[in-house]
Amino acid sequence: MENYFNYFTEIEEHFQKRRGKVTLLSPLDWSLIESFQAAGIPLEAVLRGLDQAFEKHEKRRSKTQKVNSLAYCTQAILSEYERQREGSLGKSSQCRTGGGIDSADRENLVRLFEKACGRLKEALVQLQNQNVLLPIEILENARQSLQTIITEVITLERIDFENLEQRLSVLEEKILASLISSISEETLLSLRTTVGQEINRHRRGLKAEQVAMLEKKMMTKKILDQFGIPRLSLFYLPLN
Repeated sequence: MENYFNYFTEIEEHFQKRRGKVTLLSPLDWSLIESFQAAGIPLEAVLRGLDQAFEKHEKRRSKTQKVNSLAYCTQAILSEYERQREGSLGKSSQCRTGGGIDSADRENLVRLFEKACGRLKEALVQLQNQNVLLPIEILENARQSLQTIITEVITLERIDFENLEQRLSVLEEKILASLISSISEETLLSLRTTVGQEINRHRRGLKAEQVAMLEKKMMTKKILDQFGIPRLSLFYLPLN
C-alpha cells in the first residue's frame, strides 16, 4: 500500500529538493512519473537519474536556465534504469501483491474510495443537468463497483493491490470511453491541440513512444477534469 503513494511523493519531493525551490509539478511532470511507474522503473533508478541530471546541469558553465520540468531528467533516468537492468539490480515491480494491511492503511483506503464515490455522484448530477445521457449509466455502475470495493477493503484480511489497481483501471477506461463518445469533435481537437502544445515545450529528449504515452495520459486527465471525475487509481484518488 505504502509503495503506491510513495513512488509519486518521493519523486516529487526529491525533484523539488534538487531544484532548490518548492513548486507544483505540471500535468506533464505527473504524466511522466506515471509513465515511469507503468514501465516498471524502480524508485531508486528515478531518484538516481534525477541526481545525475542535476549534477550534469550544475557543471554547465552557464546556469541561467533552470531545470523547470522532469522532462529534462528523462534521459538520465532511462540511462540509470538500463544500467541497473544490465547489472541485475533493478526490481521488476514497485507493487506489493496479496499483502496484509494495517488498520491505518485500511481506513485511509476506505476514506479515499468514499471521496471518489462522492465525486462520481456530483459528476452524475452535473451530467444529468446538462442532459448528457450517454455516460450516466457507466458512471453509476462505476460508483456501485467502488462501493463493492469499499466493502472488500473493510472485510478482507489481505488485499491484492495490483489486482485492485487493475480493476480501477478498467472502470476508468469504461468511463473515459463513454465521455469521449459524448464530446464533440471540436472539443476533442481543442484538447488535443492544448496537450500537444504543452508537450512540445519539453519534447526534446523524449522518445516517440514516450510522447505518445504522455499524450494519452494528459488527454485522459483533461477529459476527466472537464467533467469533474477523479482519476480511478491508487496514485490519484482524491485526498481532499
